[in-house]
Amino acid sequence: MKSLFSIFLVFILSKGCTQEQDLSRVKIIYEANNRGFQRTIQIEKKIFTVIDKRDSQPVLLNLTDEQWKNIVDLYNQINLTTFNELEGPTMERAYDGKAHANMSILNQDKTYTTKGFDHTIPPTQIKEFVDFINKLVDDATIKSPIIGSYSVETLLLNDVSKKEYFISFDDQNVSGFMGCNMYSGTYKLEEEVISFSPFMATKKYCDNEMENETLWFKASTEVTSFKMENKTILLYDNENKLILKATKK
Repeated sequence: MKSLFSIFLVFILSKGCTQEQDLSRVKIIYEANNRGFQRTIQIEKKIFTVIDKRDSQPVLLNLTDEQWKNIVDLYNQINLTTFNELEGPTMERAYDGKAHANMSILNQDKTYTTKGFDHTIPPTQIKEFVDFINKLVDDATIKSPIIGSYSVETLLLNDVSKKEYFISFDDQNVSGFMGCNMYSGTYKLEEEVISFSPFMATKKYCDNEMENETLWFKASTEVTSFKMENKTILLYDNENKLILKATKK
């Protein structure tokens, strides 16, 4: 009998006996940020709040019973005994390609925190949960019309369609490749007005591949407006001169 009790106890402990099945005494915090992006999701006592812009106040999202059930079900698949060891499979956050993300769970006076991961690329063990709560936020947010990855076709009217250049936009960040170095920065968008921050880039030197990159880094500071034509984005300066044309992949 004692042996059976010991086996039962070990089984319970391995599953995390203090894990609240209904989230009644659990607080979950998801945070992701870099120079141009900030998101904080907090789940506590069936209240789901989000901060999706720097220096803004938390916004309450009203979830359906089905959405709450999905959150609870996905939370119950998380193993708290290994949670502190979870780390993302990629390191795009190291060069600002992705926002740095972390997730914490406060449960029964204990705090469990991951070791960090790229926003949108969480550890496999919590991927379904993280993807689900971020999708709830994304679906409730008006998305920028230019979000996506584009193949660059022309730069200052020069045909570069065979160069495999690209530019990518997410909510507030821009990144890409224009011949030699990976670059990233932020952008601001209002109706058809757009502006870029100065880009950060890697420090490689490439023979015969720097000219277009240098042109783009300079020209990007002069971009003031854009147009979308189906899947093609057109970037213009304040004299309406075409700076860049790129089509969504």
